[in-house]
Amino acid sequence: MKKEIIFKEESAMIVKLYGKKRCIAALLFVVSMILGSLSGTRVIAVDESEKPQTDAVSALLFDARRGQILYSKASDERSHNPLANRIVATLLILEKADPDALVTVSKDVVNTPGATLALTVGEKYAVKNLLYAMLLTGSPDAAKALAEAVGGSEQGFVDMMNEYALKHGMTNTHFTDSIGTFNENQYTTSEDIRIIMKEALADSSFNRFFGTQAKPWYDKSKTLVLTNTNNMFWSYPGTDGGLTASNDTEFHSIITTATKNNMRLVCVLLDVPTKSMYNDSINLLNYGFDNFLEGTIVTAGSSQQAITVEGQTLNLIVTSDVYYVHPKGEDYIKDVSINVDQSVLKPPITTKTIVGTLTFILEDDTRITVNLYPDREVLPQKTRREILTERLMESRELIYVIIGLIILEIIIGSVKLYEYVKKQVVKSRSRKARGHTPIKGRK
Repeated sequence: MKKEIIFKEESAMIVKLYGKKRCIAALLFVVSMILGSLSGTRVIAVDESEKPQTDAVSALLFDARRGQILYSKASDERSHNPLANRIVATLLILEKADPDALVTVSKDVVNTPGATLALTVGEKYAVKNLLYAMLLTGSPDAAKALAEAVGGSEQGFVDMMNEYALKHGMTNTHFTDSIGTFNENQYTTSEDIRIIMKEALADSSFNRFFGTQAKPWYDKSKTLVLTNTNNMFWSYPGTDGGLTASNDTEFHSIITTATKNNMRLVCVLLDVPTKSMYNDSINLLNYGFDNFLEGTIVTAGSSQQAITVEGQTLNLIVTSDVYYVHPKGEDYIKDVSINVDQSVLKPPITTKTIVGTLTFILEDDTRITVNLYPDREVLPQKTRREILTERLMESRELIYVIIGLIILEIIIGSVKLYEYVKKQVVKSRSRKARGHTPIKGRK
């Protein structure tokens, strides 16, 4: 009871000294820090007053190379938009089909609701042309034609899409068709889109389609221009990829990638009002480029630690530059550790042998692990016989001359031996011949 009274008195004194509003603000700050530490997804910290606002239900801004999150809003909120359908379908098609292969269109494809290409039953169309139509404009007949060609049937392809999504960590995504029509059981999240986009943007083939602004469509009866529905290509400098998708004219979902100062950022807005989707995208991208930089966390060839193996000193180095994104003016590194694998520190050790790892932990808990290699080789100690053999192998020409001389001596010796044996045989025969000849005058 006494402790409780003292605590109340101290609390009252604190409020009196610092003011009620300051105490509440401090309490809210502490609570926010605790909640932030418990959150599964950490976001790079920047002053809240500098962060942009968006009307999107869910939003993410992250770097394309490593997937570091620079801005997040309700990233695990489920959405029924078609973006994930198109991304996963494109990756699957690029993996399973030859872009130059031809697809024969079925009657079901031609009769797809919302068809935009007026395809002809039985006609053949190139995979790459259908892929451009699906990704740039969301053509449902193109999506269905590709699904049937790759999956045997649309359901077969949808099963492949769901398997692909789970395999790549999209645990909050499920597909019911290849097109992305509204269905309560068909959903995704901006976090799952971040996971798959990080992989997709590392694929040059995907980037070629994703970064296309317009593409001609040639048919026997018509020529169309397939124009990317993401207008950021024409309104935001540095835009190098994008698409939009929607099942409702009032709300859209949009992905935009842009590159400035060698840093490529990805902006994802799900279920954002159509009238504000471009302004919100611009504001988020500007926020990213204005407040963050891509820096080198470790440079190629730099020595991270020296170790001794068989009496020889080795420097552990990284073989390529490693990049990361950080707030301007901060190195943003919380911890650095080196782990050396003792089991491989036995000759022979080459410059290709991974002898350990260098791990950086950033302030947002992003973990960056880099392999370490020795700066030179360590070979086993050689025996005298091995040293002699090695030296002899270094003088192959001399060995060949010696062998040649030995062979020549053998030949000469053999000839001399032959001649000697031949003479002895002749002498022996002569003696025998004289011994059998009768002596004259003897009866």
